[in-house]
Amino acid sequence: MADDNSTTTDVTDDAGSATDTGQHDDVTAGLGEAGQKALAAERKARTTAERTAKTNQKQIEDLSRQLQEFHDRDKTEAQKLAEAKTAAEQRATSAEQQLLRFKVAAAKNLPANLATRLQGATEEEMAADADSLLEVLGTQQQRNTPNYDGGVRKSASAPTDMNSLIRQKAGLG
Repeated sequence: MADDNSTTTDVTDDAGSATDTGQHDDVTAGLGEAGQKALAAERKARTTAERTAKTNQKQIEDLSRQLQEFHDRDKTEAQKLAEAKTAAEQRATSAEQQLLRFKVAAAKNLPANLATRLQGATEEEMAADADSLLEVLGTQQQRNTPNYDGGVRKSASAPTDMNSLIRQKAGLG
């Protein structure tokens, strides 16, 4: 530490902690009183400049963050609008396809519950699909119809007495 006769002074930094310039006595010993004053002024200017630089850096960071938020907010709005546009276009395309399916189904007399099964991008493709579906349905309906061939059916003869009934059940007659 510096003794009472030395001309060194205490320098206070930003945080308010005192640093003893006695630690720097070997550097400042040859400076003299004017040199020491100049060194103290330089140190004070440096601390002020550092404080100003920290403040400016904080302001730059805050402004940069605000600018980024502004860009993100605008970008997000633009993205939201683009997504909404895409969703609206998809809904419109889907509605047009569904309308076309029902239109073709009505023209071909296809049941309404089968209209959603029609495949194709154009009206012609859907009409061709409806025709093939009607052919399959026609074939299915023919297969599901009971066959009344009109052939001769034998009626079961009823046994006339108990002896013939027993023989019939025994397989003898």
